[in-house]
Amino acid sequence: MAFSIALLGKYPGREVEVEKKELKETNIIDSDLLAIDFCGEAIPLTELRIAERYQNMIRNYDNPTFRKLMTRTEKRMRIIEPILKKYGVPADFKYIPLIESAMSDDVTSRRGAGGYWQLMPSTAKSLGLVVNETRDDRKHLIKSTHAAGKYLSELHRQLGSWTLVAAAYNAGPTHIQNRMDSQNKDDYFKLRLNSETTRYIYKLLAVKEWFSNPERSKEWGSGDVVNRLSEKLVELKKAELQLAKATTDS
Repeated sequence: MAFSIALLGKYPGREVEVEKKELKETNIIDSDLLAIDFCGEAIPLTELRIAERYQNMIRNYDNPTFRKLMTRTEKRMRIIEPILKKYGVPADFKYIPLIESAMSDDVTSRRGAGGYWQLMPSTAKSLGLVVNETRDDRKHLIKSTHAAGKYLSELHRQLGSWTLVAAAYNAGPTHIQNRMDSQNKDDYFKLRLNSETTRYIYKLLAVKEWFSNPERSKEWGSGDVVNRLSEKLVELKKAELQLAKATTDS
């Protein structure tokens, strides 16, 4: 990356301001490697901690078991997407059943969440599903997906951000709203959350990327992207310090 900044000698004030603006607007990596989003919300991958978390999760799903799961679930994914669309829920949420239940109807958590979408009994019932000793609609792909679509749509009405919706799906909307209020933040990537909820969006992103852009995922998994990003951030910091010094001396 070229900054085109000469840091020798004295600077007129206006020229220094222009240099600052150009430096601020310079892309760290001029590539679609950073053009990753969740439901249209850009992921701030120029932040090294976020890039490292994303890389780790990409690597986590780079295994034969997950590749078999991808092949095995393609047909069911095609069933899920149009149902979510009916409720105004972006297609990126179709990957939730993969990370929640490995697209299996016969999974029950220790807390009692069950079915493809791992809905709690009380939540499932509030969404119109039947859950009793003889019938459990959480195990019915179409019925449970309609329920999930309603739930995700309602969460978005409450929180206004799809990344926060993902967090709330994992931790519950009350918990997320409390964290937002106590920290006075409404950005998923700036909130301090428990480790499971912090990792949740990265799981969805990694699964989405392996399905939709495996070549980009392989490059992220190689470690080269994060290494280059780290080098560029060091370079950027040095240039900013030099520019600040030049501004002070001028």
